[in-house]
Amino acid sequence: MISLKHIIKVFPILIGALLIACSAQSVLSEGKSQPELDSLNLSECKAFTCVSEIDSSFQSNLKKQGKRMLQIYLIRHAKPNVKKNWFYSAAEAQQYVIDYNSVPIIPFDSFLVSVQLRPEHTIYCSNLPRSQETALNIFGDKFTVVSDSVFREFEIRMISANSFFKLPLGIWQAFSRGSWMLGFNHRGIESHKEAKLRATQAAENLIKVAYDEETAVLVAHGMLNGAIESELKKKGWKLIQKQGHVNLGATILVKTVDIEQ
Repeated sequence: MISLKHIIKVFPILIGALLIACSAQSVLSEGKSQPELDSLNLSECKAFTCVSEIDSSFQSNLKKQGKRMLQIYLIRHAKPNVKKNWFYSAAEAQQYVIDYNSVPIIPFDSFLVSVQLRPEHTIYCSNLPRSQETALNIFGDKFTVVSDSVFREFEIRMISANSFFKLPLGIWQAFSRGSWMLGFNHRGIESHKEAKLRATQAAENLIKVAYDEETAVLVAHGMLNGAIESELKKKGWKLIQKQGHVNLGATILVKTVDIEQ
C-alpha cells in the first residue's frame, strides 16, 4: 500500500519531471504552424466552443490538388454538480472521486457551444455520466451519440493516509495521480501504462472516423483528451486550438491527406 509518507519522498522528483514535460509540450505547440494552415479560415462563431466542418472554400482548393483536410474535436464535458470543500481527508477525497463519477452535470446555456455540422455525423463520448449527459445536451437533438468505455477518463485512486491529515483536494489529486504515473498506485484500477495504451486505441478510433467523415467529434475528459492529443501529434496531426482541458472547451487537430487515403 502506498502511504502519504512515501509519496512525499518522491514528489519533488515528480514535480520536476512534470515541469520538464510541460515545457517540452509548449515548445512543440509553438511549432504547429504549416503553410497550408495559413489560409485556413477559422469560424467567425462567437460561442465559447464552435464545432463546424472544415471551411468549404479551403477544402475545395485542397481537393483540386488531390488532397483533403481532416479534423478531430476533443471536447471536455460540462462541470459535474458536486460540492467541493476546502479540505479533505484521504477517505473524503476518495468519496469525492466517487461522487464526481456519478453526479449529473450543472446545466449550461446552449449558446456556449455552437454546432454547424452535417447531420450524418456520429458523435462519440465516454461511458461516464458527465460525458454522456454533455454529449446528449449538445448534440442529442440532431446527431447519433455513441458511448464507448475506451473514451473514459484515466482512473484515479487516492493514496492512503491517516484521517488526521486534511489537505486541499488538489494536493490529494497531485500526490495520487503522481504516484499512479510513477507506477506505485494502481491497485484495483488500470495502470498508467494500460491507460496510455487505451489512449492510443482511442486516437486510432477517432482517426478512422475522421477518414470516413472528415470531421470526428469526441466529448470526453481532460486527461484523456490530452493523451489523445499527444498520440495524434505523433501521427502528424497539427494542433490549431487547445482548450480540451477546460469544461466545454475543445482541442482541435487537423491533418492534410491524399484523397486516395
